[in-house]
Amino acid sequence: MPIRRIILISFVLLSSLIALPLLAVLFFSSRNTIETEISRNLNSDAVMLMQEVDIVLFECMQNVHSWSHLDIMQEARIGDIDKRLSQFLSDMEYRYKGMYQNLFYIDTQNKVIAASRAAQIGHVYQHSAPELKVDVPLGEVFIEDLSFPPPPYQNAKLVIRAPVNDRYSASEIGQLFGLFDMQQLYNLLDQAMHFNIGERYIVLLDGSGRAIAASANLRNAQVLSSMMFADWKPKQNQSLLVHDGNPIVDSPVLVGYANSAGYLSYMQMGWSILVFQRVDDAFLPVRSLLILFVLVIVLTLLLALSASHWLSGYIAKPLLSLTQWVRDVRLIDKRLPPLLKGAVEIQELASTFLEVLHELQQSREQLIQTAKLAVVGEMSAIMAHEIRTPLGIISTSAQWLQRESSLSAEGKEMSQFILDESARLKKLMNTLLDCSRPREPLMLENNVHDIIEHTIELLSIQAENKHIQIEKQWLINSAQLDCDAEMLTQVFLNLLLNAIQILPAGGLIHIRTRSILHFICIDIADTGPGINKDDFQQLFEPFFSKREGGIGLGLTVTRQIVLAHHGKISVSASCLGGACFTIQLPIRQD
Repeated sequence: MPIRRIILISFVLLSSLIALPLLAVLFFSSRNTIETEISRNLNSDAVMLMQEVDIVLFECMQNVHSWSHLDIMQEARIGDIDKRLSQFLSDMEYRYKGMYQNLFYIDTQNKVIAASRAAQIGHVYQHSAPELKVDVPLGEVFIEDLSFPPPPYQNAKLVIRAPVNDRYSASEIGQLFGLFDMQQLYNLLDQAMHFNIGERYIVLLDGSGRAIAASANLRNAQVLSSMMFADWKPKQNQSLLVHDGNPIVDSPVLVGYANSAGYLSYMQMGWSILVFQRVDDAFLPVRSLLILFVLVIVLTLLLALSASHWLSGYIAKPLLSLTQWVRDVRLIDKRLPPLLKGAVEIQELASTFLEVLHELQQSREQLIQTAKLAVVGEMSAIMAHEIRTPLGIISTSAQWLQRESSLSAEGKEMSQFILDESARLKKLMNTLLDCSRPREPLMLENNVHDIIEHTIELLSIQAENKHIQIEKQWLINSAQLDCDAEMLTQVFLNLLLNAIQILPAGGLIHIRTRSILHFICIDIADTGPGINKDDFQQLFEPFFSKREGGIGLGLTVTRQIVLAHHGKISVSASCLGGACFTIQLPIRQD
């Protein structure tokens, strides 16, 4: 068989074996993903709609409850003779225009003595027993049985009642009623009815499964007040629910469901919402995807056949030469130009292969360079961290020099140069540190009291400038422990410097050492403004800072050093009124 035919058949078979299973896997995985996403969207829409319904009802019920406790409600004891209560109810109905059909107040004889609609005053209102008691903040309201007018259910209302108590005798003197306009919920469900693919049906159910509100397409079907949706709720852990759709539609529907979670832990009424859509409409993207994949498969096979037929004529002869040349390229640095007399495409392929070899070599060199730069960057961060302490000493020394009365003008100028440049370098190093890991500590036996004393001496000028007093309380006789003195100095510098910066003039810093089992504890407390308890967990996180101009790395580095010593650091409220940092270090290191 000619090599051209072999290449042709092989290319077509190979393309088919690769493309067909791959496209099939992609289709089925995409279909499952789309079906899951469609179901999730229905459930998510149901949850969001239920939340919106809860918010609307919560506002309405909370209003009625809040109004029932206002001083103006006591006007009912004298029969609202000055009509102030009726005017208030009228104002509230106007203010919440569209939410309430009516607001009125009845006395203990069920007589309406105040109302937003004047014609109702003087009539007797016989209210029914409450169907539901609903908890709201600082009280409760009652919902009476929801009655529906004939279809199309115009002027449907939800009766909300709140008792009014006598402010002086604590006895009940009447009832405040708010007639919530159900059109509010109808409009909300109608807005969610229209979808970019097909039409959705939405129904709101009470605790017994009765339909109490629905989108326009279901209201037209006269489903309100019926129990036909009571058995549509999915079973526990059932994510995809398909119902036969009867008697609403003549085809299966995909159902999304959500229970009312109340609002702010209130309004536990047991209501729920159903959002359903025809399966044909919901899964339209899946059918479109199937058609798309079939077209892709057909086009792939046609392209594979055409391409293989065209390429086989140009590849067959020079292919062996190119293969031999590739075999000769054993090392990246061995660049043998291909000696080919075949098609231009093959020659370009050989040229491209050479370019790839060059790029691989360049990538390898760049990778090595990048690794070197990474090491240099890490070392730079470590060095910057190590320089901070001596830089602080240099700054302190320069400040002491400036206080010398015998220092010449040139000396003062030079010392000021030192201070300015030290401050600039400190800023640069703070940026360079970038929360780098501290170096491995050199564990030697040191006296922690001596380290603290040395740190206080380094910061004495900053403390004196703000008239800050630093008290020490040593509750242990032997403060010897295994540590890296230089790194612990950095820890105490960070904590004391933060305290000095945040304390007002005349503040106090109290340092106490104590022992707990095999540990030495150092408490650093101050009289500053303190730290919010909500920030305790984030305080040691990189780049977290509440101080203006702070970068948020000092405490991160402090914690890393303490952890490198196998210790712990924590923060709490100080008995002095500010913050208290507690460092716990083991006396001996393994």
